Amino acid sequence: VSVPRQSPREDETFYIPNTWMTVKEPIGAWGADNFTAQGILEHLNVTKDRSDYLWCMIRVYVSNDDILFWEKSSIEPALVIDSMRDLVRIFINGRLTGSAAGHWIKVNQPIQFVQGYNDLVLLSETVGLQNYGAFYEKDGAGFRGQIKLTGFRNGDINLSDSLWTYQIGLNGEFLKIYSIDENEKAEWTDLTIDAKPSTFSWFKTYFDAPVGTDPVALDLGSMGKGQAWVNGHHIGRYWTLVSPIHGCERNCDYRGPYNSDKCTTNCGQPTQIWYHVPRSWLQASNNLLVIFEETGGNPFEISIKSRSTVSICAQVSESHYPPLQWWSHPDVASGKISIGDLTPELHLQCDDGHQISFIDFASYGTPAGSCQSFSTGNCHAPNSLSMVSQACQGKNSCSIGVSNAVFGVDPCRGIFKTLAVEARCTPSNTGFTAMMRNADDILTQVVLCFITEFV
Repeated sequence: VSVPRQSPREDETFYIPNTWMTVKEPIGAWGADNFTAQGILEHLNVTKDRSDYLWCMIRVYVSNDDILFWEKSSIEPALVIDSMRDLVRIFINGRLTGSAAGHWIKVNQPIQFVQGYNDLVLLSETVGLQNYGAFYEKDGAGFRGQIKLTGFRNGDINLSDSLWTYQIGLNGEFLKIYSIDENEKAEWTDLTIDAKPSTFSWFKTYFDAPVGTDPVALDLGSMGKGQAWVNGHHIGRYWTLVSPIHGCERNCDYRGPYNSDKCTTNCGQPTQIWYHVPRSWLQASNNLLVIFEETGGNPFEISIKSRSTVSICAQVSESHYPPLQWWSHPDVASGKISIGDLTPELHLQCDDGHQISFIDFASYGTPAGSCQSFSTGNCHAPNSLSMVSQACQGKNSCSIGVSNAVFGVDPCRGIFKTLAVEARCTPSNTGFTAMMRNADDILTQVVLCFITEFV
């Protein structure tokens, strides 16, 4: 059965006041519950869903002879990890040296040591776990194989069986500084507009909810990677990745075996920048927004968007099954009525507080194209638009049967007919009514009736 498709629009953008505060997340061990173990431990077995983050720490001694060896031979030491999943951040003496992301990939990261003891910190992160395929539960996360340092005067240093110190999670997570009751535990400082982007930092501000009932989303396109909370509720992880330039298909066809690359869109664009915030989580004013940012985004460009659906589409054929609610009907269950005798139906529904104000396209016959690009085919019932308009205009939702009996005509005998509809949604209290459009008219006239209230 064809699923209704929706085309969202941006109704209004609300910029958050430039009153942000920030606090740094400590790098490495921060709590009394860190522990030491020999060798590299598997990420998921250690964190046990308490956090996406696992700190792995070790101290490395670099002699003066090593420093002279690197200078004379122009060799640069490197950290080599045989296999890693999903993401690793590499810190040397508290400074971010490099990152790598992938599914069990090899990491070779050049690093800069100083003479004496150096703190090597690996932050292992999960960014979502596989949920299908054979033995997917055994895939694991973190590091596999050897972890070693190359380029030293006396040869490679294998760290795989050394003593490592582990710390689960972030200090901000442990203190729950994202919650309304606990956020003052952190030592927040004012963030200036001209401040340089800061990695591994927490940000917070307060904002008013957009007026109305339309869905609300945060635009995090100015941020890098991290997590966000609103009034203590976790709205999710974000990662502003840009999709590959090539690979999008002009014609989408989902039929056949599943493939994650099927029907890709938005090539060369960020994969996601809008993150939904349920209205039930918001109050009229003074809503707490907390962001944890890993790579150094700009919170001053975060905005709140009020969004609603402006266009809805559906496409149902005579050959489709009837709606699911009919399958449990007593007459069907008892066998008095056969499923095959029931008429398929096309359903349309706008967002809450909106109504179907206009039917932009309707064709019962052999329509072509897809949502927002429908076109009539060689077979078309002339009364398609008027029938759908009469059934749907002015309503939040509507249903119309897909059969010759409903439309009173068989536009092409011996051929399965399809009903394709594209409708427009507007707020129910807009104060105007759009008159029905005649499908045969070359010029469409829309009469808008405005109501003026005189006091």
